[in-house]
Amino acid sequence: MGINRADQSLVIDAPPDACFDAIVDFETYPEWQDAVISVEVLDRYDDGLGRQVQLRVDAKFREVVYTLHYHHERPERLSWDFVEGNGVEDIDGEYLFEPLDGGRRTRATYTLGVDPGVPVPGFIFRRLNDGVMRRSIRDTKAEVERRTRT
Repeated sequence: MGINRADQSLVIDAPPDACFDAIVDFETYPEWQDAVISVEVLDRYDDGLGRQVQLRVDAKFREVVYTLHYHHERPERLSWDFVEGNGVEDIDGEYLFEPLDGGRRTRATYTLGVDPGVPVPGFIFRRLNDGVMRRSIRDTKAEVERRTRT
């Protein structure tokens, strides 16, 4: 079937470091990422950041479980590669955090590529993927801004 990619961007009222810190706090995802049911960090880098992470996600058309290998470039980029999973054939993507207003705000861009592994009409897949991505980046914005207010 192949990977279908899309991206979403929005502005977060916090510096890139705060955005990066929230997005690499994998264990807390079920608390603030609406689609994430559970997370397990399977392996860590020497600095403590997650290297391989297993996620269970409500992808709207089915629940999927997959493991991703993460690459960190603090504070501007978090990317990932697919390791294995049930319910999808392949996933890749990244978060980019671009400083705005002298670093007081951030343009966050979420890019996601997914191969669901089963035939899904293109327009339905794009609508589902777009909805999941929009929800995820909005959840990220809300969590980062919540963390920086306290």
